[in-house]
Amino acid sequence: MFNLEQIKSWVDADVARYVDFSLVKWLVTEDGELDERLLPLLLSVSYNASLGQVCIDLDKWLQHPSGFLQFDEEGQFETLLMAEQLNGWASTLSKQDLVVALEKSNAVATGTTDEIAAQSSPLVFVQEEASSFLYLRRYWRAEQIIVNGIADRLDRATSVSERDIRDWLTALFGQVSQVDDTDWQRVACGIAASNHFSIITGGPGTGKTTTVLRLLALLQGQRLVNGLSPLAIRLAAPTGKAAARLNESIAANLTRLDLPEVGHVNPDALKQVIPTQVTTLHRLLKPKPNSRQFIHNQSNPLLADIVVVDEASMIDIEMMASLFEGIEPDTRVILLGDKDQLASVEAGYVLGDLCRGAAEGQYTSHTAQWVEDVVGEKIAPDYIDESGSKLNQAVCMLRRSYRFVEGGVIHQLASLVNETQRGSQVSPKLPRLKEIFALSLKRAPNGPALQYLEQTQFPEAPINPGVKGLLVKGYGGFLDQVAAMPNLDAGVEAFDEWGKRVLEHHVDFQLLVATRQGEWGVAAMNEKIEQLLLSSGKLRSVAGLWYLGRPVMVTQNDYSVDLMNGDVGISLLYPVNGALKQRVIFSDGKGGVRWVLPSRLQSVETVFAMTVHKSQGSEFTHTAMLLPSRHSNILTKELIYTGITRSKKHFTLISGDDQVLEASMNQQVERSSGLSLYIH
Repeated sequence: MFNLEQIKSWVDADVARYVDFSLVKWLVTEDGELDERLLPLLLSVSYNASLGQVCIDLDKWLQHPSGFLQFDEEGQFETLLMAEQLNGWASTLSKQDLVVALEKSNAVATGTTDEIAAQSSPLVFVQEEASSFLYLRRYWRAEQIIVNGIADRLDRATSVSERDIRDWLTALFGQVSQVDDTDWQRVACGIAASNHFSIITGGPGTGKTTTVLRLLALLQGQRLVNGLSPLAIRLAAPTGKAAARLNESIAANLTRLDLPEVGHVNPDALKQVIPTQVTTLHRLLKPKPNSRQFIHNQSNPLLADIVVVDEASMIDIEMMASLFEGIEPDTRVILLGDKDQLASVEAGYVLGDLCRGAAEGQYTSHTAQWVEDVVGEKIAPDYIDESGSKLNQAVCMLRRSYRFVEGGVIHQLASLVNETQRGSQVSPKLPRLKEIFALSLKRAPNGPALQYLEQTQFPEAPINPGVKGLLVKGYGGFLDQVAAMPNLDAGVEAFDEWGKRVLEHHVDFQLLVATRQGEWGVAAMNEKIEQLLLSSGKLRSVAGLWYLGRPVMVTQNDYSVDLMNGDVGISLLYPVNGALKQRVIFSDGKGGVRWVLPSRLQSVETVFAMTVHKSQGSEFTHTAMLLPSRHSNILTKELIYTGITRSKKHFTLISGDDQVLEASMNQQVERSSGLSLYIH
C-alpha cells in the first residue's frame, strides 16, 4: 500500500511532476474516503497526460505500472528500488480490486455515457467491450465530442446522387482503366463524395492534394450543373507553416489541373468556386483572447458547407474536438494526412486512431460492390472484411507515391522503417536498412540519395569530419545567398528579391534531431552548428541575438504580427530611411515576403537544428536526421519515418548506436484511446 508521503518521495525522485502530485493530493482532500490503492494510478493518469496520453488502459497499467512513470531503467539504485516495489505491489492486485475502488470514489465518474456526462467529477472510468480506460474528464469530454461529431455525419445521407458521382468521376478521371491496379485516388473521391465525414490518408507524394481538388470539383460541379449555388468551402491546417504549404500546393495544382467541361459549366467557372486560401485551425475557429476557448463554438458555429483539414496527424484531441464543436452539424468534414507520421505533440493520436485498419482496407462486401458499381474500380479481396466498421467505410488510403518512385531508395527506406513487426519472430531491420544505403551509393556514387554517417555521442564528443562537412555544405548554400546582400542604394525591390532567394535556399537543407534537451538535442546542436559555421567562414558573426543569417522558428501563434507556430524566418538587413536596419524576413504565403522587426517577435528559437516534431508539414531538398545513442520512449518508427519523409531528394541518417537504431525502428507510438471503440 502506498500513501501520500511515499507518492511525494517518487516526485522528489523526478519520476513524475509536482503538478501530478498536487492533483493526487487535492483528490485525497476532496474525497476523504479515497482508497489509497488508487494513488499510484491517479499519479500515472496525470503524468501520462503530459506525454500525450488521453487515458490509461487499466490492464496495461497493472502489468507494468512503473512504465507509466519516469522511472529510469539506468537510473539510481533508489529509483530502481521504487520501481520494483511498485511493480511487485501491483502484481498482488486484481483488476477487480481497482475497478471496485474506482467505482466507489467520488472523484471518478462511472456508468453510461449519459450518466458520466451528468456528473462533474475530475476523472472518468469507462469499461467498453474488453477495455477499461481511466481519463481526466477534459479528455473524455473531447473524445465524446469527436465520436458524436463523426457518428452523426456517418449516419447523414449525402445530397450527391450516385449518378452524379459516377458521371463526374468519369469526367475528372476519364474512363476506368482496364489495368488490374486499383486507382485509389478515384476510390477516395467516390467514398468521400458519398459521406459527410471522410478521411483521405497516404504517405508523401501519394496525391492527397490532387485528390481533394478533384473531390471539390466534383462536389461544386454537380451543384453548378444542377443550377444550385456553390458550396461554402473552408480549407485549414494545424499550423501556419502547414497552411502556407497547402496554400501553395493547392494554387499550383489547381492551375495545372485539367478540369472537364460538363453541361454549361466550363473549367474556368469551376476553378473559380474551388478555394485556394488556407488558414490555420485557430484562425478558422477564432480564439477568444486569453482563453483556451474559441468564438466559433456550439452556440456560434462557423458557417461552412465543407471544411477540409490537411496535416490532420498533427491535430491533438482537444483541437479536433474544438473543430467539431465549432461547425454546423451538417458541415461536411474531410481530413487529409499521413496516418503513419508522428502523433500530435499534445494529447491524442486522433488520425492514427481513426485510421486503424486503413492499410488493410476493411471494406465490407457492400462497400466493395458500391465502389465497383458507382466508382468503377474493383477492390481486391485482401481489402474486404465483413467486420469492418462504419468508420472504415469512410476512410481511403492512397497507396502509390508519385514523389518517391516506388522501388526508389527513399521509398524503400521509409517503407522498411514503417513496417509493423509483432511477435517473437522479428526480422532485424538494421541489416536491410544498411543494404538500402549501400544500394543508393552504388546507383549514384557522385551524389547518392541516401547517406549513412556514424557520430559518437558521449558527452562533449566532437562532431566528426563527415558530419561537419555535411553541415557546412548543407547550410552553406543559403548562407552564401545571405552574403550576396544588395548594396544599400539598390532599393527595396532588390532586397525583397534577395530575401526570397535566401528563403528559397534555406529549405535546401535541414538537420532534424529527436530531442530538445541533452548534449545532442536542439539547443546544444544549434550552438555547435553556429560555431562550426563561424569557424568555416559561412557565418560572419554570431555576436548578439539577431546576427545576420540566423534562422528562427516561431514557437507560438502571434496574431499581432500574423505569424503562426512553425513559421520560419531569417534575420537579415533591410533599407529603412537610408540606413540598413535589422529585420526578420518571412514568406507571406502568397509568393511574396514580409519584413518584421525583431522586437515584435516574442516567441522564437534558432533552427539550424529542429525537432522532428517541429518539421511536420515541411519539406526539404536534403534532410539529415541525428538520432541519439541512448534509447528512450521518444525514439519510435513513426519519428524516423517522419524524418525520412521530410526529404524531397536526399536523406542522411546520423546515428551513434546500431542497437538503439534497431530498437527505435521496432518501437511504435502507443497512445490509449477509446475513439476506435466507440465508432462502429
